[in-house]
Amino acid sequence: MGDDPCFTTLPNAPLTTCPSNGPASRHPCLERPGCGTRRCQSAHVVSSSHEKRKYLFTMSDILSNVLGRPALFTADLSPETAERLSAALSARQQALLVSAVNFHALDNPGLALRIVVHIAGAGGMAHLTDAGTRHTKVTTGATKVGEFTARSSVSGSPHPHYTHHRKGWLTDPETGVRNIVLDAEREPGAPSANGRASLYWRLRGGVERRYPFEYDRIRQWLLRGRESSLNSVVVDRRLVDVTGIPAGEPAAGGESAVIFGVHWLELGGAERWAMESIALATAKGLRPIVITDVPSAHPWITRAELGGAIVLALTHPIEQPEHSEPVLEALAMNFDIRGVFVHHSRWVYDRLPWLRNRLPGIQVASTHHILEYNGGGYPAIGAALDEFIDVHHVISPQLEDWLVRVQGIPPDKIALAPLIGLTTTGSVAVAARPRADESVFTLGFIGRFAAQKRPYLFTKLVRELHAIDGLSVRVVIQGGGELEHFLRRDIDSHGLSGIVEWVAEGAPVSNTLARVDCLVLSSQNEGLTLTTLEALAAGVPVISTDVGSQRTVIVPDALVARDPGRFLAEASAIVVRMAESEVYRVDVWRREVALAQEFTEYESAHDWAGKLFELWIK
Repeated sequence: MGDDPCFTTLPNAPLTTCPSNGPASRHPCLERPGCGTRRCQSAHVVSSSHEKRKYLFTMSDILSNVLGRPALFTADLSPETAERLSAALSARQQALLVSAVNFHALDNPGLALRIVVHIAGAGGMAHLTDAGTRHTKVTTGATKVGEFTARSSVSGSPHPHYTHHRKGWLTDPETGVRNIVLDAEREPGAPSANGRASLYWRLRGGVERRYPFEYDRIRQWLLRGRESSLNSVVVDRRLVDVTGIPAGEPAAGGESAVIFGVHWLELGGAERWAMESIALATAKGLRPIVITDVPSAHPWITRAELGGAIVLALTHPIEQPEHSEPVLEALAMNFDIRGVFVHHSRWVYDRLPWLRNRLPGIQVASTHHILEYNGGGYPAIGAALDEFIDVHHVISPQLEDWLVRVQGIPPDKIALAPLIGLTTTGSVAVAARPRADESVFTLGFIGRFAAQKRPYLFTKLVRELHAIDGLSVRVVIQGGGELEHFLRRDIDSHGLSGIVEWVAEGAPVSNTLARVDCLVLSSQNEGLTLTTLEALAAGVPVISTDVGSQRTVIVPDALVARDPGRFLAEASAIVVRMAESEVYRVDVWRREVALAQEFTEYESAHDWAGKLFELWIK
């Protein structure tokens, strides 16, 4: 590789070297005018999972390199504009810009578009792929930072664009311009501005943030009936009319690729598994095409695992009539799509019938993590679309039982492969991690600051523990999300800032676990959390709500009720006992590790997915 005169190192150094341009350009700008980057044939991608690994890509003819990332377009811009864009945009924003233009390149095969780049004002949302990018209204309050012409290198036929109006569709005149609005970088603790929820959900979210404890009590009462019916109601199978979908074959000679449907690119156990599976596909020679469909700042878009991926971070509404899938059609025409791996993406789930009909024989895998109380969540969607899925991967016995016993899915279509190998170190500690300071008990919280994780219950627990005479506690909180502003304000208003350490969501989890004596999970619902397995592997005992399959690896005396009042009482008692007795704290870890070790009889998700991708590449 070092002897190749035309290479790109991804993603940390946007270094492009081409014979036509002589010495390498090291400034992090878009491809240089006249640069023959489409002739670049290979790239290194480094994965940050178990160990540093280098994967060799053979880039297809349609791919160039923009901002150190695979691009389905070439850019024509002056050096001044390139410098201005590179100075104005963070690495995250640069990756989102490439993602947005890749979408529009697929949506407009072979055409040139004028890309006008804006940064949203305070509180403004991103507009990357939605129909609004065809108009200037979305730029209200945003700051323009540059523009350039991008020519799609994708093969295919242009198609009309539409805007939904009442009960029909109106043709949207093509202006040849796309207004890309990137969300601004925000300070830690600042509220996120990426949601597009309805008025009902905005009001409901406001009430939850203002009165979280009271809201949680009401929610527990409302969920009782839904939870009981979850284990008896069979999900209706979805009937899909596919007569309007054209059948075809994969692109002849196209690069082998796999489509990943992902919720978003943020901190989370499901997302860490998504990153690992993307790295595994890359290692097998499959180009990852990663589609996200939930509004987010996507802080993980710069992760090493995505360095060689074509990322399509969708913003809605895209506005296309039923069975009109120009972006998927362009992917089918330009890549040899070997399979679809759905993590948590409703957009990709909804298009599985289209993909199976358009590409007969394509393999489809769906991975499930958590059974939602309100209707089942993504596992229920997977069950409804079982006809279009070859294998359902589950990470816990609870999900296997629900899909087979309740939903009637054949057992041979279920793959139980837990996330046992996906830990921070890849190995299990031989002993519990000793307390760093016998005079202070350190609690840890790792996860998204979202309603499902209930971080506000954790901070309330901290308040109650802090008020206990003779008990000295310290707290490490790692994460990020929509409730961050509320949590920081809650900590500050109760005078707890001096005992709380905030850790960015992108920091290594291993560093956080090395500083805590016990990890607390206050979640409303879970499957079997990766964070739990990581903590146990690092020598840290776990206190968890009794939800999902957590009882598979958490000992009974460290399981606490989901009800907020009982959670606080029971968790407080366990923490006090651990703080007073190191023997008890170590014993909890020892017994939990023994439970987790029983999972080693199953094939790990890592090994299972690796074998799956080996089959897909053949």
